[in-house]
Amino acid sequence: MLPQPSIARVPGTGAHVIVDSGGTGVVRTSSGRFLRLVSPPPGLLDALAGASDGDGEASAYAEALRARMSALEEEDAQRRWPGPRREVALVGGGPLIDAVADALAGWGAAVTRHTDGGALLSTMDGAADGGRRGGGTAVPRGGGTRPWGLVVAYADSPVERVGWDRLDTLPSQGVAWLRAYREGENCFVDPICLDGDDPGAEQVYRRRLAASFTPRELDTWRRAAVAAAPASAAAHTLVVSRLLTLALAWAQESDALEGYRTTLWKLVTATGTVSEHPVLAYDPPSSVDRGARRRV
Repeated sequence: MLPQPSIARVPGTGAHVIVDSGGTGVVRTSSGRFLRLVSPPPGLLDALAGASDGDGEASAYAEALRARMSALEEEDAQRRWPGPRREVALVGGGPLIDAVADALAGWGAAVTRHTDGGALLSTMDGAADGGRRGGGTAVPRGGGTRPWGLVVAYADSPVERVGWDRLDTLPSQGVAWLRAYREGENCFVDPICLDGDDPGAEQVYRRRLAASFTPRELDTWRRAAVAAAPASAAAHTLVVSRLLTLALAWAQESDALEGYRTTLWKLVTATGTVSEHPVLAYDPPSSVDRGARRRV
C-alpha cells in the first residue's frame, strides 16, 4: 500500500498543500485548480502548520505561498463580483430579503437596505435637493452616476408592490432593476431590466393579464389579496437562488444575462413546478387627444 500524502492548509486562505511520499508538492487553490510547487523545502508542511522549528527556508517559502494564494483569491473575488458593480440596494423586508443581503455581502457587494420603493426614491430625492430633506447618497436627477448599479426588490404580498411602477424608471437612469414577489403561495422573479427598453414591473403584470384565461379575476384577486402564510423553506431557497443567479450574472456581465432580460420565472409551490415564460416589452399606447374632435 502506498503511503498517504501529507496535506496542510495555507494559513489565511482556502488553499491546501499536498506533498506525496517522494516529496513532490502541489497546491490546490480555493477555486479548485492544482498548481505544482517548485522545489518545496522538506519542512514546508510543518511551517504551514506553525511548527517550523526555526527552519528559515521553509518559513519563507510558506509565507511566499500564502501571499501568492491570497493574491489569487483576491483576483477570483474581483471576477466573482467586480468592484465597479459593488453598490446594490435592496427593497423590502423579511427573512428572504435578509438572506439575499447576507449572500450579496458575502460575495463582496456593498448592500444598502430600504423598507420599500418610496424609501429608496426618498433617498434619491434627498440628494437631489442637496440633502435638505434628510440627506442621501444619490446624485441629483438629470445626470451623473447613480448610487447603486443594481436595485433588488422583494414583496411578500401584492400590496407591498405598490409603487414599483415608479421604480421602472431606474433602468433608463443606468440602474439595473430586479424584482421578486409572491402571490398567495406562488412565487415570481421578473426579468431583470438593464435599460428603458426592458419590461418593467407594470409591463410584466400587464403581459400576465393578457396571457391569462381569467384576467379580470386575477386583477381583482391581486388588488384584494393580503399576505399569505410564510413561504416554505423550499420556496424560500428557490427564490433566493434565482435572485442571486440573476444578480451574479449582472455583476459579471455574463452571456446568460441577455436571456434573463426577457424571462419570467415562476414557482407553483402547490405542485412544486418551476417554469419560465418569455416576456417582451411593448411600446406604451399613444395618449388620447381629447380635443381632436372639437378642433374638427
